Amino acid sequence: MVKSARVLGEQVLSRGRFDLTRTDIEVVEDDGETRRLSHEVYRHGLAAAALLYDPDRAVVTLVRQFRGGAYLCDGTLATIEACAGMLDGDQPADCVVREALEETGLAIDAPRHAFDAFMSPGGMTEKIACFVARYDASSRVGAGGGVDDDEHIVVLELPFAEALAMIGRGEIADAKTIALLYYARATGLMD
Repeated sequence: MVKSARVLGEQVLSRGRFDLTRTDIEVVEDDGETRRLSHEVYRHGLAAAALLYDPDRAVVTLVRQFRGGAYLCDGTLATIEACAGMLDGDQPADCVVREALEETGLAIDAPRHAFDAFMSPGGMTEKIACFVARYDASSRVGAGGGVDDDEHIVVLELPFAEALAMIGRGEIADAKTIALLYYARATGLMD
């Protein structure tokens, strides 16, 4: 167990959409042992995601898109994910309302916070506020597909049982999406 930690120094290695730093941290353990860590840290920031679900039809709406990180890892050409986005100075619930409309064309008005999750805490500062949001046929107000120049999003409405099976087949490998789907099953939100 860690008793305390403090940043000793930091060097910016790269500036881009997000910064990459080499950060030196001193960690004091409960037993008094002191360790010094030096790690590259991707300063990603805060985000929000939502699992959009229609329990009356037992379906969820997800998105499929190209992701550079997945491609560089193993050649994956597209990931299937819950809609998500970076907080742009807004609150997480407002972010998922915006992202749901932009990415899926669904207007949601009552996202419910499920949990917060670090995506890769060993080397990224990204923390995602995860929500679930109910929708129905009247919620569709647009085509979706994203609004950013670098987005080409395909909207997928899938039976909930099929989405769960896709995890086992490796077709859904996005951590936030897996967690949200299992959350929906574990809490009885979707059967």
